[in-house]
Amino acid sequence: MSTRLYIPIGFNPVFRGCSVSVIYMPCPWYQHGLCTSPKLGTPTDAVVSPERCLREDRYVSCAYFVEDSRVRLDRKNQRREIRIYAPIHALLYDLQIPCPYAEILKLENGIKIAYCHILERPLTRFEASLCSEHWERCPYRLTASTLRI
Repeated sequence: MSTRLYIPIGFNPVFRGCSVSVIYMPCPWYQHGLCTSPKLGTPTDAVVSPERCLREDRYVSCAYFVEDSRVRLDRKNQRREIRIYAPIHALLYDLQIPCPYAEILKLENGIKIAYCHILERPLTRFEASLCSEHWERCPYRLTASTLRI
């Protein structure tokens, strides 16, 4: 019997009666043979190395790997630090959000994110796309307009 498990780095499994094959998680920026890191202008295969990109213990040392960033927001003279997880927050293409409560921020490392001032948090790529397309019907915006936030 063969079992496939996703095992964190450094974990040494011991199972009796089973053969275990360790499957490493690929780099979150590795998609369809291309590197989509926000450090690159456009997705490319020029920097892809399957030996590095497909092994979690190796891709973290890649020059194009971005894991976590921090953004400081100055809102009404109150500085605030928010955490950004680039694989879900980084915008991979230019996005226009006409909503007066949303803002596209460019971080020091070149990553662009969308930030919602009503929710007071960064938007994921999916949320930013929805915000861009359907901002007029956004329940948060309508509530904020009513409350004059």
